[in-house]
Amino acid sequence: MKKYYSLGIAAICAALFSVSCEVESVAPEQSEQTPKSELTYQTFTCTIDVDETKVDIDAAGKTKWVDGDKILVHGERYGTSSSKLYSTIIELTSADLSSDGRTATIKVPVDENGVTGIVPYVHMSSGTQDYKSTLYAQYPAEASFSGSLHCYYHSVFVDTNKPLMIACDNGEGEFIFENLCGLITFTLPNSCDFDSFVFKGNSGETIGYSQYAAKRGMKMDGTYSRYNPYSGSDFTDPTNGPLTTISAPVIHDGTTMNKIFITRTIGQNNANFSKGFTIQFIKDGVIVKYASNKNEFTLKPGHQINLGDISGKLKTYVESHTPASWTSGAIDLSDNKAKVANCYVVSTSDADKVYKIPAVKGNDLTQTLNVSSVSVLWETWNSATSVTANSIVEKCDYDKNWIYFKLPASDKIHEGNAVIAAKNAANEIIWSWHIWMPKTAYTTIDGGIYKTAVMSRNLGALVDTQANADEDIDITSIGFFYQWGRKDPFVGPREILKTDDPYPSKAKVAGVERTAEKIQLSIEESIKQPTLFARGHYTGSTQDNPDWNSTSSADLWGGSGNKTIYDPCPAGYRVPKREEDYSLFTRGDITAAAGWSYNVEHFWFTLGNPATVFPCAGYMDGGSIKTVFRTLIWNGYSDSWANPDLNNISHYAGYARRIRYESSTLKYDRESKYKSLGAAVRCVVE
Repeated sequence: MKKYYSLGIAAICAALFSVSCEVESVAPEQSEQTPKSELTYQTFTCTIDVDETKVDIDAAGKTKWVDGDKILVHGERYGTSSSKLYSTIIELTSADLSSDGRTATIKVPVDENGVTGIVPYVHMSSGTQDYKSTLYAQYPAEASFSGSLHCYYHSVFVDTNKPLMIACDNGEGEFIFENLCGLITFTLPNSCDFDSFVFKGNSGETIGYSQYAAKRGMKMDGTYSRYNPYSGSDFTDPTNGPLTTISAPVIHDGTTMNKIFITRTIGQNNANFSKGFTIQFIKDGVIVKYASNKNEFTLKPGHQINLGDISGKLKTYVESHTPASWTSGAIDLSDNKAKVANCYVVSTSDADKVYKIPAVKGNDLTQTLNVSSVSVLWETWNSATSVTANSIVEKCDYDKNWIYFKLPASDKIHEGNAVIAAKNAANEIIWSWHIWMPKTAYTTIDGGIYKTAVMSRNLGALVDTQANADEDIDITSIGFFYQWGRKDPFVGPREILKTDDPYPSKAKVAGVERTAEKIQLSIEESIKQPTLFARGHYTGSTQDNPDWNSTSSADLWGGSGNKTIYDPCPAGYRVPKREEDYSLFTRGDITAAAGWSYNVEHFWFTLGNPATVFPCAGYMDGGSIKTVFRTLIWNGYSDSWANPDLNNISHYAGYARRIRYESSTLKYDRESKYKSLGAAVRCVVE
């Protein structure tokens, strides 16, 4: 018979803010095994194990199932065959629940062929089955990983600030769920007016993960395997993205508990805090109050520390951050704030130098930022070569007015590009800057292409494209892609492919990878998520509006006026206006323009007098990079356009020069294009 215990933790609670802590242990109801159906369904009871763990759900934590809970069940989760079912999400209803909510009955479709049900995972060792378990479950389903990979008996989560639980079938028709997180709770009265809070350990402890794996299985002898946390090579490394802060909206109604779920640290049995913790409270993106203690304590999975009402412990927050000593003597890249932008250019010859840039939005000195942290978001060498982290920007820091960054030493520095992100107290990105370190210096060419002189390469390219009749263009001369109106870049291809299938892979990065989703973003959301390639608005699988921007604007890039705060070009340059009357590039028949030539074999064309070389850089559509047989280059112009192919929904369209080679025919267009496309930018002089 399993024993259930209630462990006293009053001593811990007394040390933390000297408040009371109540813990109640409730043993789950024991249930009979439910016989399996003769159909393709198997019936299981789901029991929440509260051994040595949670308190009642009315106080906090997860000890009861409720109507609407979603459980993910998997076998060989996940496979790649579209004809097989590897996992399913089961949503509980009140009819599934026992009277006390301790157990729930579910029906799971199971089919060894994966046609009508889940493919079970049979664990074999030396040709012998050594686990009873063939099905695995995790809660909550909405925190679960949803990629395409085999997880076997592992469960993977992408949000650890949730009441995470895992289970395996025990061969007797039952899933017994175990809690993976400890819990800290507190309340605040109505008189407190905050937007959110940030929790962190005072020694910078890891308290969560951007991806977290756990495993649990019942062996043939009836014992469980060790389950979590797990680090392995079977799937994406679950140790990626250790988190040292947890942020969430704050509730201040006097009764509702604010909950902080904390996972055990990789390699440890518990979450350990050597010098206590701090909770910061934020209003309008600024820290205004905090509560803190310096007592060492340990939080076990399934245990709760209830801090109670902490309003009496709140103190006024005073900014105390001082930049590190290495920032002393930093070189001002903005020339005393006269040259501010979203892109700053440095050189590999500047190894070991320290720079600073104003902590403002784009080129507007009046839009200052309340920065609480800065970090290198990603780096790339614009190629298929694996990138050494901090080879472009070694480190960064900040104060009230400036963002600082240091270049690596001469033996570690490498040409490439980096993005530095500034965050507020809620750990949200509030602005980011492109640091461009080309291999060779670019020049400015007055070839009549636009009304003003043009840069000799695409934005983000490391070298100029060469018009070589015998060799393909240099992959590092292609540069970056931009969604129309956004300031942040997306990396280009890592390879030159001479077919449309497959599409080229993107250049390798160190840091946060690009993601793509069928959603729209507001301007504010795009700033918070600079690596998310938003694909527009969809109803199901049908694209209704191909503008990434849910709050469409015609002038994000200043097509009818001055350079804007969203312009991605360095100081002194801007995204070109259309300026049709003056531009060779926006005329209808580009092949009749001065300096025109096109090399379909090696992916470049020229234009202007003197001739400027452009790479056939491809472009990005739906997150995939199209091949270098074509290119798309933005200008700043935009207007309203009703697309007859997309239900005639009116939206703002960006204008671009499109050149492509299809069916042995050169095609060239100056046309409105979906703003969700990723295209090149060739900056011009302001």
